[in-house]
Amino acid sequence: MRKQLITLFLLVPLCGCAVAMSASRSTAKGDPAMMQVGADRAIIEESFGSPNMTASLDGGKTKVIYKIDPEAHSAGARNAAVAGHVVADVLTLGLWEVVGTPLELAAQDKYTNYVLIYDKANKVESVETIK
Repeated sequence: MRKQLITLFLLVPLCGCAVAMSASRSTAKGDPAMMQVGADRAIIEESFGSPNMTASLDGGKTKVIYKIDPEAHSAGARNAAVAGHVVADVLTLGLWEVVGTPLELAAQDKYTNYVLIYDKANKVESVETIK
């Protein structure tokens, strides 16, 4: 009986880790393939939102950086994964965390920085990806 209590106390802090990790994953913002030379700034910002960093350059150019996970799933897929972890936790009395947490660690977001240079007409002049 003592071993079971010790095991239970060791497993309790793990409960909810996979759920929280899954809920904190980023969702897809748009197709990074649209970040190409000649693309219009308004179209890119409509799809990806405000950039993570903006800097003014000489000659009226602008440098922006987007930090995006190109393999991110939709919000619906993320919510389904969260629900799956919650159900599995309840059905296994928290033991799912032994499996779910390593799964979520293996599936962490893999961000790529997209560095775009806009010309003074707000068209993409160059694109660089940094992983």
